[in-house]
Amino acid sequence: MKKYEIMYIINPTVLEEGRDELINQINSLLTANGATIAKTEKWGERKLAYPIDKKKSGFYVLTTFEMDGTKLAEVEAKINIMEAVMRHIVVRLD
Repeated sequence: MKKYEIMYIINPTVLEEGRDELINQINSLLTANGATIAKTEKWGERKLAYPIDKKKSGFYVLTTFEMDGTKLAEVEAKINIMEAVMRHIVVRLD
């Protein structure tokens, strides 16, 4: 299993309860696909480098996990269709 990080930006209009629910939803999606989550860090609301959907800020979350790389495409496809997630990126750690 390889180590990965996923960083995603949650729409700033989502309330705190909704953010926590979305973070839990993404973490359970990862674990359902065989990932072992090491840690999840809430970075808080930050200004974006450029507007996304006319929004100038977003709530950043970073999750570190270990997973078999073959299931990663399926996880990313499901995250892509989540409306509250404005952007995400998955990076493999060395």
